[in-house]
Amino acid sequence: MGWGLWRRTGAMVIAMALGSADWVSAQGVTAPVMLPRTEQRVLDSEAVGISYKLYVSLPRSYASSDAAYAVIYLLDADYSFAIARNVVEHLSDRGDLREAILVGIAYSGPEGYRTNRTRDYTPTHVAGGGYGPDYQAVSGGAPAFKRFISDELAPFVEAEYRASRERYLVGHSYGGLFGTWVALTTPALFRGYVIVSPSLWYDDGMIFGMEQQARARGLPLGGRMYLSVGSREINAQHDMVADLRRLAGTLESGSYPNLAVGWEVAADETHNSVFPRALSNGLRFVLEGRE
Repeated sequence: MGWGLWRRTGAMVIAMALGSADWVSAQGVTAPVMLPRTEQRVLDSEAVGISYKLYVSLPRSYASSDAAYAVIYLLDADYSFAIARNVVEHLSDRGDLREAILVGIAYSGPEGYRTNRTRDYTPTHVAGGGYGPDYQAVSGGAPAFKRFISDELAPFVEAEYRASRERYLVGHSYGGLFGTWVALTTPALFRGYVIVSPSLWYDDGMIFGMEQQARARGLPLGGRMYLSVGSREINAQHDMVADLRRLAGTLESGSYPNLAVGWEVAADETHNSVFPRALSNGLRFVLEGRE
């Protein structure tokens, strides 16, 4: 086999195809690291008017089973998909989490990342705050994004894969705000939520007013919800720890008897570092009922 063919083939394939002696001689060959049982799809959205990338991870047993699997829908997939995919597989391989399909909702490229998430994850239009006025100009698109998930994405996933209607949502920061808002407006859309460092401060804390209204009208909020924030998420602008404690206390107050709530202020974690820990604890809480 010539060197050019070796380089085109890729180191991972060589490692599988050749014996140890040949592999030693192939050191230095480079190839992408691929995540097994993953694929990328594209779904055009009429509700939002853009195309979404979908990063899909299938369970290890998917090819050899006829079972239908729960689906974990993951926001901010541009950064969170590889983390979540490996956490889910690591836990499920060891019996700490049942297998599930993971669907990450991503965008076309990093250049539009802040614009896209500001539009999709914020429930109301606010001129200031967030990433600044240029991005806030598109804020308030959460209702359309929710329609994308409920009317376009979920039906697509459930038609293309052996996916049950047992759905879970994972959101961080603005994504956590979106997840909280969805729970308070369309509680039947997901069975459980992992809410990490939610931006409850958004629009002068509008989410707390929404919760009061939901409680007053007897919102049938059920299922399981896990909330987490890092203990170091306090600055001159926002006290995200106090906000999360306030929301968790309200949800646990007895107004939602069919909702199981778990929450944590993660010691010495920041807004950027808390996600993997919260994801691991949260998925075990909402999927497995681990207290």
